[in-house]
Amino acid sequence: MANNLQQTIKDAMHDCGTIEEALTEKKVVTPRLGDAFKSLPLAVQEVIETGGFEPFKTEVQLKASVPLLPKKAAYALDTHKVWLWDAGLWTDTGLSAIDQAKTYSDDQLQAVTNAISLKKADDPSIINIVNDSLGNSMVWIDRETGIFNAAGLKFGIYMPINQLKPYISNSVIAGAVDKNGNALWGVDKVTGKFFAAGLDMVNQQQSKKHKYFSQKPVVAEMNHLVGYGQSLKTGATATVILSTSQPYANVTFNTGPRKDSAATSLIPLVEQFNNPSSDGYVNRGETCCSGAANYASRAMMREDGINPSKHVIFASTAAHGGYRIDQLKKGSLWYSFFLEHITEAKRLSDSKTYKTQAVDWGQGENDAVTGGIQTPYGVYKPELAQLQIDATNDIKAITGQQDSVPFITYQMSYSAATWPDIAKAQLDLVRENDFFMLSTPMYHFPYAGDKVHLTNIGYKWFGAYVGRAYKQYLIEGRKSDFINPLSAQLAGNQIIIKFDVPTLPLRIDTTTLASTTNAGFKVMSGAGEIAITSVIASDDTVILQLASAPASNVQVRYALDYLGTGLTITGGASGNLRDSTTDSVEIAGQIKPLYHICPHFELTAFFDKGI
Repeated sequence: MANNLQQTIKDAMHDCGTIEEALTEKKVVTPRLGDAFKSLPLAVQEVIETGGFEPFKTEVQLKASVPLLPKKAAYALDTHKVWLWDAGLWTDTGLSAIDQAKTYSDDQLQAVTNAISLKKADDPSIINIVNDSLGNSMVWIDRETGIFNAAGLKFGIYMPINQLKPYISNSVIAGAVDKNGNALWGVDKVTGKFFAAGLDMVNQQQSKKHKYFSQKPVVAEMNHLVGYGQSLKTGATATVILSTSQPYANVTFNTGPRKDSAATSLIPLVEQFNNPSSDGYVNRGETCCSGAANYASRAMMREDGINPSKHVIFASTAAHGGYRIDQLKKGSLWYSFFLEHITEAKRLSDSKTYKTQAVDWGQGENDAVTGGIQTPYGVYKPELAQLQIDATNDIKAITGQQDSVPFITYQMSYSAATWPDIAKAQLDLVRENDFFMLSTPMYHFPYAGDKVHLTNIGYKWFGAYVGRAYKQYLIEGRKSDFINPLSAQLAGNQIIIKFDVPTLPLRIDTTTLASTTNAGFKVMSGAGEIAITSVIASDDTVILQLASAPASNVQVRYALDYLGTGLTITGGASGNLRDSTTDSVEIAGQIKPLYHICPHFELTAFFDKGI
């Protein structure tokens, strides 16, 4: 085969003459072995003249040419256009390839623009926030749906447009306000979140301060907040009832929040004075239940746009006055009464979904009372931690819920000076354990004449702190705010104390907090006290100026040694350090602040030794 092909080529070349003639002359060649074929120049010419593109340097040259064929295409290199010769005329076929690419790109851009639904800044259907130089709105709110849009990206409906956050100068930094006084977007000063049309976005800098859970707790149709502990959770001495009507949709047992006798139904949450109470006393009245549940409902409505009827709180308290923790833990007689609150609440909720969301814990006085049993830190802390575990397991068995049940605890101010172990254990559990949250220390509330219990206003005010912690946990999915003392550094004759602060700056308040020696601070070096000459609070820092520079082993104490002027807390101690949170509530015609006050604490100061 190869030999035959070689012979054919030789024959062709012989008949064409020289190679140069075959490549340059336009003629038909007939070899000895077969049919005639065209030389290369002739073949190229025929291809061009029978429909192949003929290139021209300019469009002028192209239009001046006259093809021999009736139809022909040609290409102008200067304009990048294709022309068609037909019926004796050159016809422009349209856009060049470059023009077509531009048109395609423009069409695709318009399709994207249509897909993301850009609006004009003056479109009456939107509230324009930011627009570009062409008049397109880049950030806006849809008036009808309340959807927040950014360059066409929809962030979703978090709440209807008519439930936007109201513009309140002391809690919201508003970026834009509508004609009705609603903050359309801005930053919530309390939570540190950016919001837009009700959509909360966590401020990353602020979120570092908070312990957010990986998943928010599941909300049920009946959400039980159950109190447990000692007499401060029974309303001891507050026999004059303040909460006689239910402003929202919260409920309790028909025999009162303490379930002073067998319950047969649920009623709107109000307080009751029953004689005797469930724990056998005759002086039980206004508990924390109404203050806690109603404040939580109010906060959800104001801050999160949640209709209170969509989040019903079942509030009750199963506490017993005068009991130590060993009389309340699993296995005790009264622990059974605590579980009875859960069982009966679930039963009386009928067909509604029910869940125990949190335990409002208030106890420790009888583990610290002078002249009685004083439970050490190393005993009280693990017993309280175990109680939370036992309560969670038993509640899950009753309700079938998956979520654990955290304890919202106060920090006891009673006996903080005479037996601080309980207060220290409560604070450390809040710092170390995800299932303990702090509502508040107790030294700023009004105490009753017995120097142990609160007044009716005090209980309701205290309840508001519990309600705020409940809301932060259940709705925001995080641990509740509190002032957390982080570290103390000794630098010469100064001690610099750093805090984690819910709302900056820290303040030394001697107006609304009882004036206390050294604002509540005390510095010890070994067994000796080091005099403090000044206390200065700034942002997240407190600086203690000392009369002399301690050598070593320095302890900084707060609200563990001195009781403020006019306070009558048995064995108690107080201080004057608080944050700048501006929340408040009105109780019996009195405005009560809800700033965070600093907890009782003790820190070891470290020396800065450089590098």
